[in-house]
Formats: sequence, structure tokens, C-alpha cells
Amino acid sequence: MRVLDVATGAGHTAAAVAPVVAEVIAIDIAPAMLARTEELALARGLRNVRTTLMDVEALQFPDDSFDAVTCRIAPHHFIDIDRAIAEIARVLRVGGAFVVEDSVVPDDPSLDRFLNGVEAVRDPTHVRSLTAGEWRSKLQAAGFSVARSTTHVKTHDVAEWIDRAGLADDGAAAVYDAFDAAPEAAVRRFAIEFAHGRAARFADEKIIIRAEKLSP
Repeated sequence: MRVLDVATGAGHTAAAVAPVVAEVIAIDIAPAMLARTEELALARGLRNVRTTLMDVEALQFPDDSFDAVTCRIAPHHFIDIDRAIAEIARVLRVGGAFVVEDSVVPDDPSLDRFLNGVEAVRDPTHVRSLTAGEWRSKLQAAGFSVARSTTHVKTHDVAEWIDRAGLADDGAAAVYDAFDAAPEAAVRRFAIEFAHGRAARFADEKIIIRAEKLSP
């Protein structure tokens, strides 16, 4: 199998897939991330991982180039998610699999706004986490059949979650302020816990989808 890992980040998904396929091409728009992917592949002795600087919304590959495409915890950063999904569909062969994991938000518009709002305060590159229904609709519109979908809850330590974003003190304070302003429905839905006068923990959901490209 020939696999494309889009928005590879530090390359963990590419490295996990590489031992069981012929080739993995890992792409990202950040050269620093590609350098980390190369370091990881070297450390694990993976000689079938190739990195390329490229935008998922403008893939520089011919149609039907890959047997599978993977993407983990990245689509909420895509400026044009529909274009990205269309490009992924284009480069996949018929019957090929697109396996994606990302954060999802509830169907309730107020909860959607709250969680996406907090994410954007923490990370300005956050565009939007979709609902599970939106994922299904967008994939079907691009010519995919959703073969399997599952969600799981992830609990975050708020201080660690903020630290990973590398925020300065004023940025961290803005995130805590956003949690302080959470409506009661959001406190319940996201299991927000407070300690010593500020948010200490919360939980969100991740979705994992396997979608298969249909014949035109």
C-alpha cells in the first residue's frame, strides 16, 4: 500500500503506519514539523517514510495516487475543510480508505460556540471543530461512504493543555477567563472542574472515521 499522511505534525501517525505498508508520504505546511517527522523515522529505522512540504488543500499528486490517506488531530486547523476533503478524495483510488481523527463538538449550537471559542482563544490557528453529523455529510458529499465511526472522550488537565500551546501569561489568562464564563450547560457537558478559583479539568470528544472512496 502507498499511504499519504496529511498534516503529519511530528509524524507519529506516519511512523505508526509505515511498518505495515510499502510507502508513506508525510506532508505538512510547517518545515519544522517535517524535520521532526524525519527525526522520528530515523530513530525508528523507518526507511519508507518520505516528507514533503505541501498544503492539504492543494495536493500536488495525480488522481488515484494512494491506497489510503490518514489525518490525525489536524482538520480543525484547515481553512477550507471542504476543499481539503475533496483533494483527499481526488488522490485516493476507488475503494481506498480515508482514516481521520479529530475533535468534535456537540450538535447544540451554544455548546459548539463555547468549545470552538475556547479552542480559538488557546490557539489562533484553530478554525473550527465539526460535529459528527457535519463530518458524515461532508464526506458523503465528496464521494465517500462512511464504513465505521467511533467517538471517545478525552479528559484534559487545563494547565497542561494551556502549556502545550506555549501561551504567554496574558494568553493563558484569557483561556481561564473563557472557562470562567462557561454557561452551566457547558460546565455539565464538558465536565469542567474548578479548583482554587479556576478551571482545572475538562473533557471533549474525538471522532475516528474510516471512509471509503466510492466509484464516480
